[in-house]
Amino acid sequence: MVVLILGISILVATPGRLLDHLKNTSSFLHTNLRWIIFDEADRILELGYGKEIEDILNILGSKQQKSVGKGNTTSQISEVQRQNVLLSATLNEKVNHLAEISLDNPVMVGLDKKIELQLTHQDVKPMEFNGNDILGKDGKLLSSSTEEYKLPTQLLQRYIKVPCGSRLVVLLAILKHLFEKEPSQKVVVFFSTCDAVDFHYSLVSGFQWLSRQQSDTDVKQLFLKCNTFRLHGNMNHEDRRTTFHAFKTEKSALLLSTDVAARGLDFPKVRCIIQYDPPGEATEYVHRVGRTARIGEKGDSLLFLQPVETDYLPGLEKHGVTLTEYPLQKLLDSFPLFGIRYHPKNFVSVDTHPWVVSLQKALESFTSSELKMKKIAQNAFCSWVRAYTAHRGELKGIFMVKKLHLGHVARSFALKEQPSLVNKSLQKQTKKRMRDQKQTNVSKKRKVGKR
Repeated sequence: MVVLILGISILVATPGRLLDHLKNTSSFLHTNLRWIIFDEADRILELGYGKEIEDILNILGSKQQKSVGKGNTTSQISEVQRQNVLLSATLNEKVNHLAEISLDNPVMVGLDKKIELQLTHQDVKPMEFNGNDILGKDGKLLSSSTEEYKLPTQLLQRYIKVPCGSRLVVLLAILKHLFEKEPSQKVVVFFSTCDAVDFHYSLVSGFQWLSRQQSDTDVKQLFLKCNTFRLHGNMNHEDRRTTFHAFKTEKSALLLSTDVAARGLDFPKVRCIIQYDPPGEATEYVHRVGRTARIGEKGDSLLFLQPVETDYLPGLEKHGVTLTEYPLQKLLDSFPLFGIRYHPKNFVSVDTHPWVVSLQKALESFTSSELKMKKIAQNAFCSWVRAYTAHRGELKGIFMVKKLHLGHVARSFALKEQPSLVNKSLQKQTKKRMRDQKQTNVSKKRKVGKR
């Protein structure tokens, strides 16, 4: 508050907090305001802040360039020239509407072929938005289901088809291969939930394994020898900030994250993006892979899909995004087990590959041997299933829980127990918390009665 009174050069705020100060803080003066910047405008509107943005524009005098009456007094808008800027990776109908009410003779500026497009103006009318339309290069509305996305040509995009029960082993195999092949590189892995990030972070940070027969002189080492960081919305601000700066300055590191890192963060020299949990809409895919292949740098992206999820690929192809299949078979054969290299003729599927079977057993043993680790895995399993059921629209027909074998899902979190046992365990814990809460409430009532 004191800082606002003294005056500041730059203010960064959320829409709700800014609107609160504009309405209720009398010492918050903005007559010399020169710039208003709405970063990630599409995301702000998706989160339901459209009304707050319009109120902010009204108060700042940016919606209508004329005198604004307030009661019996009239406040003349400052003659200082003002520049309004909307920054958005995607342009849908909501963003277009916001541009119409906040920008005077707007120009769209892009990095691709120095695009400068004069937006067409129409009378602003209240409208219902479904977010399914975006502006094409000619200024006309196009369906988001057909609009092509232009991604960097130096970005190598691939997908990997993995059975559910082998997902965890394959992820670790790919990470191991990447860091052994090129130790000095940065990799970002995207997950669907905060609990999943915590589980994989704990696993990678502590899991040790020997790929050969152990002798008395052998000492187990970390399976992945790299600096590992995590980032998600449930972390406090200071921890997130520390992670951001640490990963940004490292030359070689692994970041496990939710979509909190998919927008607005610039991590230099990220070589590979792994989407372990598939994104939702195609725009989310674009935002994720946008963390690599930046400013002319080379980059790789890898999308994990289960066999029942491959119908997701045609949806990307509608936007001009074509992925080639990753050679999983070749990767698995490159890892020796007990000094022996296996070849395709020796097994039928990924699940039966000796190296996969051996590593899966070791992972399950590691998780079950520590009570804390097991609980983290159980929480991650449950939150992952909840997130999987949250897909909307056409994606519901692709990502369907009833198509999955939940026992295999449990294996992907290194759990030996069947999901029913995991659920029963969590149900017991929930009932216990409810009983404890009731007892606490009864005790409080008794104390109040005695008074």
